Amino acid sequence: MINQPNRSPGNQVISLASGKGGVGKSTLCVGLGLGFALLGESVLMIEFDIGLRGIDLMLGISDQIVFDLGDLLEGRCTISKAIVESPLNQNLNAIVAPIRMDAPLNTEDVHLLVNGLRPHFDRIILDMPAGLGTSAKVTAVAADLAIIVATPDRICVRDGCQMVQELQRAGFRNHRLCINRVDEKFIRRDVISDLDEVIDGVGSQLIGVLPDDPSIQLRLSRGLALKENHRVTRICKAIARRIRGEYVPLLLR
Repeated sequence: MINQPNRSPGNQVISLASGKGGVGKSTLCVGLGLGFALLGESVLMIEFDIGLRGIDLMLGISDQIVFDLGDLLEGRCTISKAIVESPLNQNLNAIVAPIRMDAPLNTEDVHLLVNGLRPHFDRIILDMPAGLGTSAKVTAVAADLAIIVATPDRICVRDGCQMVQELQRAGFRNHRLCINRVDEKFIRRDVISDLDEVIDGVGSQLIGVLPDDPSIQLRLSRGLALKENHRVTRICKAIARRIRGEYVPLLLR
């Protein structure tokens, strides 16, 4: 079992994790961060996908990056120099992943960093790399809630289930499921029961469903803001409200 140091009191830390890569996790991370920001909350996104940085482009901050998570953890900069505000929303901030790190990621260092940041942001969202190793370890020691991101295909469902089981072995049980890239025909029919197989297969309670919309990835990769009335923005905002404990019907469009 992974050791879970005591968490300091403060605001919520959410980890976005997946067993399989390519499920749109970083896109959802940006969308969820924007959802909270539009609700007036201060948001910090921390990207952990070492060597595969991407949220800098999605947040429109790639030309502002001087220091990254590796510089911060290895003592080459202060916290304030690593945090960059996104032009998409004044409440949305990020610490981006390093291109490389000289030493392996230390989960205790991450725990101390996140706990130190808790009092300064309403939500801290951890964009974890795909796979069980780093994602499960960091989530177990640093997060309050894990959102498992899966697409409705058998391999991804099985890998999502393995992530849930890995977290449970670490004593971490506060997780929810977000199903991404759902075919438009399901959205038009408002058919949730057709997704029951995904929910049962992953073994986590559903908190959101997002449509398969390639234009979103293209738009975010260019650092272009999603309009507040865009359906993906509205869905992510609804997920944010559900995380806050509000009763919000499951939006599908």
